[in-house]
Amino acid sequence: MWIIIGIILVLLVFAAVSWAILEQRKAAGQVADFELAKKALINEHVEKMIADARKISLSGQALKEYETIQGQYSYLKKTLFAKIDQEHASAESKTGGLNVWGTKRALRHLLALTKEAAQVQASIKDGLDNLYKQNDRHHAAIEQLHDERDVILKRIAEEPENFGPAAAALTDFVKQGEDSYNEYKQLVEDGEALKASEAFEALGMEAGQMTHYLQSVPVIFNAINGKYLDQVQEIVDGKAKLEARGVVFDDEAIQADLDRVDADRMAALAALKDLKIKEATDLQLGLNKQIQALYDKLEFELNAYNRYFKQQDLITKAFDRISEQNHSLMIELAYLKGRFQLTHDEEGKQQEYAKEIEDLVAGQKEVSSALSDKTMTYSDACERQQKWMTLMGELDQDQVALYKQIEEFQPALKSAKKYSLAYIDELKDLKRSLERRDLPGLPQLFLDHFFAMSDEMTRLDDAVNASRVDLDAVQRQVNIVSSDLDTLKEEAKVVAEQADLAVALLQYASRYAVENVRMGDALKEAQVLYDEEFDYAQVIEKIKPILNELEPEAYARLVANQDPVEL
Repeated sequence: MWIIIGIILVLLVFAAVSWAILEQRKAAGQVADFELAKKALINEHVEKMIADARKISLSGQALKEYETIQGQYSYLKKTLFAKIDQEHASAESKTGGLNVWGTKRALRHLLALTKEAAQVQASIKDGLDNLYKQNDRHHAAIEQLHDERDVILKRIAEEPENFGPAAAALTDFVKQGEDSYNEYKQLVEDGEALKASEAFEALGMEAGQMTHYLQSVPVIFNAINGKYLDQVQEIVDGKAKLEARGVVFDDEAIQADLDRVDADRMAALAALKDLKIKEATDLQLGLNKQIQALYDKLEFELNAYNRYFKQQDLITKAFDRISEQNHSLMIELAYLKGRFQLTHDEEGKQQEYAKEIEDLVAGQKEVSSALSDKTMTYSDACERQQKWMTLMGELDQDQVALYKQIEEFQPALKSAKKYSLAYIDELKDLKRSLERRDLPGLPQLFLDHFFAMSDEMTRLDDAVNASRVDLDAVQRQVNIVSSDLDTLKEEAKVVAEQADLAVALLQYASRYAVENVRMGDALKEAQVLYDEEFDYAQVIEKIKPILNELEPEAYARLVANQDPVEL
């Protein structure tokens, strides 16, 4: 059994070793392939291509791209190729042993480095191709401008309507460009690569400038010397037509705007003459805004003209309303002044409103005259109208409030008279009620209050029947009488209740007069207080304590049995 197992193990080891040997031989072939791949990359002569590219005229962005390509090639040569050689040696040494997995790992690294090197080299070649194409385009553009120089000069000379004052400077610029071109060609022929590169860069910039000039100058000049002139004339003509219709303008302001437009237009032409395109462009944009602002002013005044007459109808209606209100106030106050004292300056307020209305009339006349004399614009007149509308709205509210205030005078007086008569009747009724109770008399304090109340009522009656009524004084007197009358009614009720209780006590306590000396004396004094001094409260105070001693529950029972007093 152990022999069989041993044989199997030997066979397995033999098979594993055989597999490893075969894999390592295969790997050795792959390592050789990577060496061939590296040689193929080197054989593409990229270094020579880079050196040749340096000979062309490089400048600006092209020079930056070339420097990037040089950096890529340096990385390829000094870093990637060195790593490939190192990894190649490591993989080659590992193929001599049986470490298949180590060899495979080395091959994977070698493959990754080779792929990266191929990608970098492809990027370098693409970059070089772009450089040559860009160089060709620049040369083509420069050559085209060179070839078309005579055509450009002829166009500048024959198209003054497009180039205007810039023609002379443009002609000089084209001729200068030709001189620069000839200088560049000579440097190329002389092999002056660096100077040729600098000259080529200058040519490229000049070519770009020339293209920019040829495109921009006609656009700016046609706008400044054509479009804007037409628009200015249109504004002047339009203003004249609107003035003929009656629209008024601030001539000084508009003329100042037109002068500023003309000054900026001349400045833009001067900038074009010196080929200052940026300055001319900025001035052109400013001119466009200024001209649009002038159009807006004309439209603004036309709209104000139309709005003025529409608003004038509203103002006339509002003015008629407040004038009628003020007239009604004046008539009503003239009538009321003979019947009432105007204690809140009602007449002064009406006159103040009348003065404001007069000022409105004067203001409208002033505006109308200014519009006729063309010394005021309709936009300013509309602003005045808005102020009038606001003022008339306030006047309307104030006059309505004042009218509502004074129209309450008559009803208020009528109401006060009604209260006065009612209070007199109530006082008489109170007096009759007390008289019906057949009392020997009334306490002096109550009588004082009663006669004072009578005097207050007399004053109220005099106030409501005065030749010129002071409504504030009347209202105060009504309040005084109302309050005092309520108090007097309460006092009268107390007097009646005390009188009834005093009579009951005198009658009930008389049963103790013979047998109790104190009660007998108290009854005599109490009878005098009742019959002569009419002090019913003192009658109660005389009898109550003695009765409570003689018969503790008697006083409380008498109070409870009292009939309610109604006056």
